[in-house]
Amino acid sequence: MNIGIILAAGKGARMGTTDRPKQFVEIHCKPIVVYTIQAFNTHPDIDYIAIVCLKEWFKTMNKWVEEYQLDKVKWIFEGGQTRQESTYAGLIGISHDLSYDDIVVIHDAVRPLVSNRYPRLYRRGT
Repeated sequence: MNIGIILAAGKGARMGTTDRPKQFVEIHCKPIVVYTIQAFNTHPDIDYIAIVCLKEWFKTMNKWVEEYQLDKVKWIFEGGQTRQESTYAGLIGISHDLSYDDIVVIHDAVRPLVSNRYPRLYRRGT
């Protein structure tokens, strides 16, 4: 199983937005985070997606998952105060569903231009 963890729990303080973190800012009528999730959702080698985000955005995130038909999203977890804490929260959250040979890919929500140039995920020893 291949799982993508999308880190969307940052507050975007350096960007200076006051009404929403940068991952939730809309570009061409769609939140940046949705573009990122769609890249993972359409990748043939990704089986499931976990989103780690701010708790106050859970309701909105669930709405977007439904609206944009992000059917590989299996989990939404609350993020921590730092990127490391959010990564840990995502890994702990999915840990009960993992087996030894599963692959976990961790990606930042505000970098939606992720490429499918390397279309296959390789397991150790292959």
